[in-house]
Amino acid sequence: MAAGVTYFAFLALFPVLLLAASIIGLVLAGNELLQQELFAAIRDTFPGTIGRTLVRQLRDAIDGAHFIGLIALAGFLYAGLRTMDKLRVGMERIWKGYVDEPDVLRDNAQDLLALVALGAVGLASLGLTGGVTQATSWVLDLVGVADQPGYEVLTRVLGIALAVAADTVVFLWLLRVVPSVSHPLRLLLPGALFGAAGIEVLKLIGGYYLSLINDSVTATAFGGAVGLLVWINLVARFAFFTASWTSTLRRIEAVSPPRLEGAPVAPPDAVPAPSRPR
Repeated sequence: MAAGVTYFAFLALFPVLLLAASIIGLVLAGNELLQQELFAAIRDTFPGTIGRTLVRQLRDAIDGAHFIGLIALAGFLYAGLRTMDKLRVGMERIWKGYVDEPDVLRDNAQDLLALVALGAVGLASLGLTGGVTQATSWVLDLVGVADQPGYEVLTRVLGIALAVAADTVVFLWLLRVVPSVSHPLRLLLPGALFGAAGIEVLKLIGGYYLSLINDSVTATAFGGAVGLLVWINLVARFAFFTASWTSTLRRIEAVSPPRLEGAPVAPPDAVPAPSRPR
């Protein structure tokens, strides 16, 4: 299950980057000052080869924003919907023991809404880890307490705490809405908190890995893509592990209907095998 999610999630990253660059290109078209400020911010955030590569790709995307944007949108919808499909099927197997009868229109509409919601909350979670830290630092500098002991630890902990809160919302949605179960949110909260804490640990590990390979051109070229692929797979595996662990909690098992173990649902056009003559 995690392999399917990893494949399509990794595939979706490239059209996402192109789509974001195209939107930025449309907004910044004709404004050279804002473009230079954005490029400088990217170089500061991603020093070394990664930052220079992102700036070069962003310049190319700004030049052909309309055409690239349409291609990126189509690629994102395809890879994104397939990612959510694999995720939904995996969660249904964990919680119910079977996969719901397929319905193309309903499933794709559900996956599209889930993709938009997950993307919005996921970006908020990633932004909170660093953004709140910067905002807190600015406020503490403003009131003149930036030199106090524990200042950096406080800002870092606050950013992580808010990111964990956003990740908890993601996991509550992942555990309840994606598999279409009716358990109260309070029963799912321990699993969501466990998942949120684990995701933050994986984020820290991923950030540390990038800092290790950032100064080497060769390591960045090969290790960046491979490391990202491994990180996505770890996240997918951990999400399914969290769902499996949550589904076995006593408070969940006490209110859950019996699991229907069996073979996967056959596609609508499947033809039954002819019976052998006796």
